[in-house]
Amino acid sequence: MHVIVLGAGALGRIYGARLAAAGVAVSFLVRKSRLDETYSFVVEQVNGEKRRNVVERPNRIATIPNDATLVLLTVRFDQIDRIRHDPNDELANLLRAAPAAPVVVLSPALAPQLEALKNVVGRRVVSAMPGVFGYIDDVDDRGVVRYWATGIAPTLFDDEASGEVHSLSRDALEVLARRLTNDGLPTRFERDVASLNAASTTAFFPLIAAIDAGHGVDGVLGDKELLDTAISAAKECETLGKKIGKVAPWAQLLTRFIGPYTIKPGVALARRVAPETVRFVERHFGRKLHAQHLAMGDTIREIGREHGIDMPHLDHLLAIVRSS
Repeated sequence: MHVIVLGAGALGRIYGARLAAAGVAVSFLVRKSRLDETYSFVVEQVNGEKRRNVVERPNRIATIPNDATLVLLTVRFDQIDRIRHDPNDELANLLRAAPAAPVVVLSPALAPQLEALKNVVGRRVVSAMPGVFGYIDDVDDRGVVRYWATGIAPTLFDDEASGEVHSLSRDALEVLARRLTNDGLPTRFERDVASLNAASTTAFFPLIAAIDAGHGVDGVLGDKELLDTAISAAKECETLGKKIGKVAPWAQLLTRFIGPYTIKPGVALARRVAPETVRFVERHFGRKLHAQHLAMGDTIREIGREHGIDMPHLDHLLAIVRSS
């Protein structure tokens, strides 16, 4: 088995390093300007086993080789979104020129982005939902990736999209799921993963957009207009999320937790009990993903209109994000 990780950010490195530790041949597809880089990929689990895995000499490649078994897509949302508007985008051309290996989408993706991917790829595209989250703990991309993994939120592969039993694609994905599970990252097949991912992403979106607009958690807490707008937009997005799929329990819990009387004491408690989670939120959902937040917000608004849902607070939140 040869797994190609397309996107060597935090998510790609976590899955790549864990697969390598499980004995899988892994290559990281990177920009041509990064092919000559030689630094190792180091990932550290914050919770649970507190594992530390190192890929000493990552195999960096510029194209998907003919012996690829699977492609794990871990790029940003806005990079996938570009395919919708330009079918000759760099990512589209990379995927189009690749051999017949199925593409497993671990990146956040909504229905329009998945449809664009399927049109470009011309072969099996499997929606997936990561069971880990993390961030690069440094000022540049050479830092250690710190991440969390729990059995409560396993990695999910879409059952129907994975192919029929005993098909080549299904067999490859079952091997991948076993390798990850046996190495401590529970992975399973479930129905309707695409809609689960879309609904959860939609419900959770206003919270991360607010952190971007406020330049951090304190900026949100200190700006009453921004905080009130985000809370109201979260209610609108939760309504939409429930129309497009089932919202994951963790996303429902977070949206219930965010309220005018609960968020400030909640953040204060998190800073005392688990300060690195606040650091993760600010590093991962901050300005670095500004383009992703704008593309995601515009798509959610588009889907809201299709469902006839008025979302004035989300519109206002997106205006704040754009002007921040």
